[in-house]
Amino acid sequence: MNPPSVVDSILSARYLRKGEKNFTDICRRVASALADDETEKARFYEAMISLRFLPNSPTLMNAGTEIGQLSACFTLPVPDSIDGIFDAMKEGAIIHKSGGGTGYNFSHIRPEGSPVQSTDGVASGPISFMRVFNAATDVIKQGGRRRGANMGILNVWHPDILAFIAAKTKEGDISNFNISVMVNDKFMDLVEKRRFDEVWLTNPQSGAKVTVGAIWTGIVEGIWKNGEPGILFYDEINRHNPTPLLGEIDTTNPCGEQPLLPYESCVLGSINLAACVRDGTLDEDLLRETARMATRFLDLVIEKNVFPIPQIAEATRRTRKIGLGVMGVHDAMLMLGLTYDSPEGRAWSEQVMKLVTDTAVEESHKRAEKLGTFPAWQGSIWNDYKVRNAAMTTVAPTGTISLLAGCSSGIEPVFSFAYTRKNTVGKTFIIVNPVFKEALVHTLSGMGFAGDERAKKTDEVIAHIHETGTIQDLHWLPKGFLALFKTALDIPWRDHIRMQASFQKYVHASISKTINMPGSATKDDCEEALMMAWKLGLKGITIYRTGSRDDVVLALKDKSPALQPAAVPATAASAIRAVPEKLPTLSIDRPKELAGRTYLCQSGCCRLYVTVNLHEGNPMEVFIRTVGNGGCDANSSALGRAISTGLQNGVPYNKFVKQFAKVNCISAIKNPSSEGHSCADVVGRCIELSAKNQSIATLNDWNIRKTGEQRLCPECHNPLDFGEGCNQGICKHCGWTGCS
Repeated sequence: MNPPSVVDSILSARYLRKGEKNFTDICRRVASALADDETEKARFYEAMISLRFLPNSPTLMNAGTEIGQLSACFTLPVPDSIDGIFDAMKEGAIIHKSGGGTGYNFSHIRPEGSPVQSTDGVASGPISFMRVFNAATDVIKQGGRRRGANMGILNVWHPDILAFIAAKTKEGDISNFNISVMVNDKFMDLVEKRRFDEVWLTNPQSGAKVTVGAIWTGIVEGIWKNGEPGILFYDEINRHNPTPLLGEIDTTNPCGEQPLLPYESCVLGSINLAACVRDGTLDEDLLRETARMATRFLDLVIEKNVFPIPQIAEATRRTRKIGLGVMGVHDAMLMLGLTYDSPEGRAWSEQVMKLVTDTAVEESHKRAEKLGTFPAWQGSIWNDYKVRNAAMTTVAPTGTISLLAGCSSGIEPVFSFAYTRKNTVGKTFIIVNPVFKEALVHTLSGMGFAGDERAKKTDEVIAHIHETGTIQDLHWLPKGFLALFKTALDIPWRDHIRMQASFQKYVHASISKTINMPGSATKDDCEEALMMAWKLGLKGITIYRTGSRDDVVLALKDKSPALQPAAVPATAASAIRAVPEKLPTLSIDRPKELAGRTYLCQSGCCRLYVTVNLHEGNPMEVFIRTVGNGGCDANSSALGRAISTGLQNGVPYNKFVKQFAKVNCISAIKNPSSEGHSCADVVGRCIELSAKNQSIATLNDWNIRKTGEQRLCPECHNPLDFGEGCNQGICKHCGWTGCS
């Protein structure tokens, strides 16, 4: 009997209900629960079983069950009163229990230190209450199957904005929240004009003046450090608010793709574009029919939904917003020979999203003619054109359903064309993207390789990308092949933003996407990305700089399919980049005599003598020398000098240890005798051992200790991926996600 597949384990953990055995049973249950007649039931079933369309997880989990809550996205108001705050927390708990995720804007809560007349005390501020919400989420598992997910938002004009920006500086704090700053055009205009000294607000309690520069610097440094906070563009969101008479929008769902009014909810569903490619072309007729079917499907969800609280039912039915999106975008582009980071690829993306949105609008119009418009239609942006739904399209993160569909998630590029997965019985196996493998074999044949030689070359390329996450350094492959098969980190971050903008042009709501940056990206890059997103008309942006989280695993081989960089050589240049941009001015004079330790270690390519001298118990200088064949004495000497310079100018030794732990080398990964992931990593380990006065014997226990510090999935214990607009982590093994 074959071991259960990854998909089977996801189905078992999340979607199968009592008596159900497979995905077919789930599709039958969902189609039966939603369809009005047998013909509709057959269409819904066919679209899901063919993996051409899938609704959001709560619909797959709860349709046709006693729970009956089918929406993924919710927003709840948080008023400035104890009763109102704790009502919101209670309502959020109910939503999480039923399988949804919640967004909150905490800006209505008075700032820390404000007087509270009813108690003659002072307010604790929005950040303190956000921590309370976070603690409550910890004890609630969504529907018994998913962890609660939240978005915490604070407006840039709130007096506590600097404290909010810094709230997640320490990794692991407020872990059940993505946090975002809601910024307006006025603020961004001042930033663009470099008017950083201008006072933006004055704290009413302390009288302290907060400048544009202080806020902007805090945002940029937070993003560069660990990807938090995200940014939401208030004016752009409200320029496209479909029902302005109902009020302005200041809140989104946990991954930011669905801006909603207070108490609104939205059901999401995604079309698998890869499943609409036929014989090397996109079948537009099939795509239109799928979009029509999906619009009917999602509109019926509103009718059949069991809403968790009455206010949500009322607000949702008032606007009847649905969120039809796409997944498998990069897979489809590869099948069509379109490069992700090209003008042609972006033009195709615009055309496809326009087709989906136009079709959804047409179908919504047909339903409005038959069943009536959404109740708040008068005074909406739709004017005299009757539609059933105030908004119809969005692009959601499709972390789990894209695993079920076997396609790339949302509009994200593929993270690697070969990676390791582990099934529920612990067996690991390599997953190779079938489009990539087919194209590789065809390309090698065209280069004259045949038979065993071609098979050998195929295995060689797959092994390389499995270890490094890229083929861009395999220069013997044709340029056209390399240009097409780029992974997420091969694609320049500016092209990530341009692709998001291409889709946003024809999306009613917003888009959940992560702008991936290499570890070498600077704060200036983060700043430029934010400005670029604002100017291109994005409604929000999430940035993740690879390796910026200490607990992210950087190796692909025998690790999770996370977004990871190619291996980086341990050169003096990489060591220098690890040092903070602004060094402390404190300088330490070297005494004439220092005591220390010398370690003999094995790296991937050579043996190293690493001498660490201490001053008052702290590392002060490092000397590195290679032994035997391999390695480079010049690089080793330069690395030691760079470290010593930093230590003698006040850089804490643990900064080097942490940064060097992020440097991977293919030679070290392949060598089972290596005592680190690279020469730099080995040196970092020796520095820490010397600081702790430990012997070389403890170096062998390092991997065991470091594994406990990695950010692992709470269910299958594999390393988490950070992408798709979710900074809480997504498991590509079992489908667990920290965000709805």
